[in-house]
Amino acid sequence: MHEQHYPQSSSFQATILCQKDIYVRPDQLLCLVLLFRPRLDIIDIYAGIFSTKLKMRARDSYFPIFQSPEDMPNLQGRTAIVTGGACGIGGEIARALAIHKCRVIMVNARAKQGTEAVSQIRKEVGQDAAIEWRYCDMTDLIQVQEVFSSLCDELPRLDLCILGSGIDQAHFTTDLHCIDAYFGMMWLGHFYASNLLWPLLRRTSRITGAPAPRVIFEAPGQQRSKSVADDSSSDEEDIRRTAYDAEVCSEIFRRSRTSMILGVRHGLAERIAKRHHDNIYAIAVQPSKALSDASSHPRRDSHWQPSDLCDHVLDTLSKDDHFTVRSSSRIVLYAATSSDVENEYLNGAYLVDVGVSGREKDLAADPSLGPGFWDISERAIKAVVGKDAMVPWDQEWVRSPKDDVSA
Repeated sequence: MHEQHYPQSSSFQATILCQKDIYVRPDQLLCLVLLFRPRLDIIDIYAGIFSTKLKMRARDSYFPIFQSPEDMPNLQGRTAIVTGGACGIGGEIARALAIHKCRVIMVNARAKQGTEAVSQIRKEVGQDAAIEWRYCDMTDLIQVQEVFSSLCDELPRLDLCILGSGIDQAHFTTDLHCIDAYFGMMWLGHFYASNLLWPLLRRTSRITGAPAPRVIFEAPGQQRSKSVADDSSSDEEDIRRTAYDAEVCSEIFRRSRTSMILGVRHGLAERIAKRHHDNIYAIAVQPSKALSDASSHPRRDSHWQPSDLCDHVLDTLSKDDHFTVRSSSRIVLYAATSSDVENEYLNGAYLVDVGVSGREKDLAADPSLGPGFWDISERAIKAVVGKDAMVPWDQEWVRSPKDDVSA
């Protein structure tokens, strides 16, 4: 039996939604059909998702949720702060926002990544792209106070605050305040930044015709950790220690994620936004594929969706190396720009996919823990920065001399 060849220029490949980088042979598609044969009732569902995923891989699709760049709302005049925005998911988010005319301020602790990201985005979007980079180590609370207080003073408005630093941490460490880096960066540093920026967010929410500002915390499903099978050490004790460390890191990571969800829903959304009648949305999101850096090893989420299976299949069949990062950013961009957030009042929501709310487990679903956790968070910040570190949550925005933009 002669082997049948399917050249890349075949009409079959050219007709698969006109994707230049997707090469799928008929026998590969047959394998997919056989894979789902025991459940023929869901083939139609997967076929629809599969078709949509192929369309999302188009080179001109800067916002993977939608079928074309024009479908993403025009962000002209809006301002966004993106922490961890110099690479991976953060870089893709900053790129998408800049393409749609949003002023973007990337914040991270790696100067080389920051300058290269700005240069790359301007090269692609245009030299007039409103994008800049600021240095800040989110585990250094004193530095957080300096940088974000300065941003609050100099910016005339702030529409989006996307907080994603720390989701690519691979190992357990403690920061310079002797706080574990997962909790210190993913929650404590971002929580403090939100407090410092809240007066400006409140002011922006009162601009006539402006969409409600949004504060978005990224909370991936599971941290990336070194595989024991990949350990080059032959010493059994070292292997056991590696496995133990991975288990400890995983538990600490889950607790940090629980803290984030608890703080967003029962803290920022209910305790602050609702109590003070602020038209500000606080949302926690889990990137649909927990891959924060294009050079990182992929991590499996705790919420495995049908769309993730299709992503996995297409990753195998496709030559598009950047799709995983683009796909991961879609839930964050959805939370940042979709009208569904206001129409369905998703304040305090925990989203695991586009339009899909996740189910909080155990402590994260217990509202009685909210006040205590809130108090602990504020006390931890005051212990490091000082008793006057926190900006009063009911404080109004004070007009800056640099603000020559009328509401």
